[in-house]
Amino acid sequence: MKRVTLPPGIKDYSTDIVKKIDYINEIFFTETENWGYQKVLTPILENLDSLIHDSKDNSSSNILKMVDPLNGNILGIRSDVTQQILRYVISNFNLDNLPVKLSYSERVIRNNLTEKSNVREVFQIGCESIGTNGQIDDIETIQLASTLLKKIGFPKQVITLSSSYIVNFVLLQLPNCRENIKDLFSKKDFSSIKNLVKDKAIPTKERVFINKVVISLLQNKIPKNFLLNRNVKKEIDKIINLRNQLSKINKDVNFVVDLLDVKDFDYYSDITFEINVPQINVSLVKGGRYNNIFENYGVSIPAIGFALNIMPVVNSIKIDDLPKPAALVLINKKLSLSDLFVVRDFLSSQGFFVELSEKNHKNKKFQLIIKISTNKEIIIYDGEMRKILKFKSLKDFIEDEI
Repeated sequence: MKRVTLPPGIKDYSTDIVKKIDYINEIFFTETENWGYQKVLTPILENLDSLIHDSKDNSSSNILKMVDPLNGNILGIRSDVTQQILRYVISNFNLDNLPVKLSYSERVIRNNLTEKSNVREVFQIGCESIGTNGQIDDIETIQLASTLLKKIGFPKQVITLSSSYIVNFVLLQLPNCRENIKDLFSKKDFSSIKNLVKDKAIPTKERVFINKVVISLLQNKIPKNFLLNRNVKKEIDKIINLRNQLSKINKDVNFVVDLLDVKDFDYYSDITFEINVPQINVSLVKGGRYNNIFENYGVSIPAIGFALNIMPVVNSIKIDDLPKPAALVLINKKLSLSDLFVVRDFLSSQGFFVELSEKNHKNKKFQLIIKISTNKEIIIYDGEMRKILKFKSLKDFIEDEI
């Protein structure tokens, strides 16, 4: 049989993977609805200009593009959902309708392969709180992300707080080594950053700034004897206060500050955060505040949001760990199909995954195995075929609690 290949970085997903994705989505939407978020769906492709932040946005190179044969417009397959949420809000809400909280579960395609990942398709769930501003809203958003991970099964977390405002301020002071030092920030290569102080190819003013400001910020210290932008000092105080408040509210989570943390997207305006767990070596949640992004549409609207990358979570969950129990109903050919499906439907209504079969599949794990006799007696066994209960009739079985 001829093998059919897929594009680089794209693959199929097995039933087991899909079950895990559905499990995560169920927890996600149940929880976000309780926090006041409304679920939305956005199109897989749009006109290119609605998918990029502005004309200078380098992220456009990460978008897979095509020409629409209907009108010749340049289309893009989304590489991020935040831009689509913005377009959705501008198209469907008046400023008087804000704030609005939206949740989504989408797949995005990124037009690159990196050393860290050979995957181009990302399963992403996320929340966007549009029209909200202030410390309480920042805390609530971070708390929601933390709560979701706990409910999925990751109680031990490290939440890193930072600010794109501080990073952008620092980079503006270093025009001659901006890209180099930004890359070093991303890699957390502190020794190479310190070595830049001795690099004579960098202007003296910039080397002094690195020595007196950057190195202090890398150590989460406010630089002494050096004039900092007043707004930068205010932003540092805001992050530290945010960490202190969150530590009191969420005492079982470790909150840390990284004043020079570089994010993947340049639309963040100030507070940013990410969440890591010990079992997984990549950040599961990334988010932050993007108060300036709506200016591209001619309005000023504060906003904050986050996205959770599903696949690292999926890869760490075992099917046996999923909480939904499974029941096997052994088929008795002498029994009417209507009675058989009465039992099946009842078990399903009680939260069981139900399989009908003429024999026990020992390679599958069932919490309950049910036998129905010709006279409609029902015997319930555990997964090792040890008898648990016996009912004289279907009525007795259905009226009892499983």
